[in-house]
Amino acid sequence: MKIIKFLPLTMILLLASCGKNEMKISRADKTIVPELIKQSPIYIIKDDAGSASINENNTIGNTDWVFSVESNLPIGEILPDVQRLIAKKYAEGMHSDNKKVYFLYIDTVANKTAYLPIDGLEFITEKPTDSLVLRFDKNISTEKFIQEMVKVTTADTLAQKTKVFIY
Repeated sequence: MKIIKFLPLTMILLLASCGKNEMKISRADKTIVPELIKQSPIYIIKDDAGSASINENNTIGNTDWVFSVESNLPIGEILPDVQRLIAKKYAEGMHSDNKKVYFLYIDTVANKTAYLPIDGLEFITEKPTDSLVLRFDKNISTEKFIQEMVKVTTADTLAQKTKVFIY
């Protein structure tokens, strides 16, 4: 009988504690890559202190790595970790890794997940003299960065390195 009395209270506490962990994914209006077969998700979320927290334990070699980034995190805050992991993925080792690295986002037109390739981006830190460089403020949200990259990305731009300056 005592168990029946406490069961509703326990259920309410359980349900109330489950609703906090919602990740807001970036959104854009076009699909660049619609589907991936073998992928390793890497989650970058905002922790309780308000800074980026990365879960890189899911990385598996020779799979496509997909960064699921909380949309309101500034690109300048997550970029060092993203670059470190990309360097780790393609570091010289026993086996070559020819899979790609992507940002996950939601295509709002098709209402499905889509992927933005980022291993074809060359992030530069010194002020460029070349006019063919994309420029972004380091405090721009990841969502706005992905939206702008989706606008300029086509099949042609995926074939070559694109320079991106984060200032």
